[in-house]
Amino acid sequence: MYDLSQPNDKPGTCVKCKGSGRYVQGKKDYGTCWSCAGSGRQTKADIKRNVAYNVHKVNAILSVMIS
Repeated sequence: MYDLSQPNDKPGTCVKCKGSGRYVQGKKDYGTCWSCAGSGRQTKADIKRNVAYNVHKVNAILSVMIS
């Protein structure tokens, strides 16, 4: 499974980590939330980076599936 970023609609509290700056996957996996770079808030630059990352990741997945 691929962990895509979750860009906000507008700058503010990160929708992925809900402002904690850390993500939880399951019950024991913790780490820095890369959607907000650990700050708990997404800026316009974070949102732009997240959208670009998701486009790149989806294209990489599709290129493997098509080959």
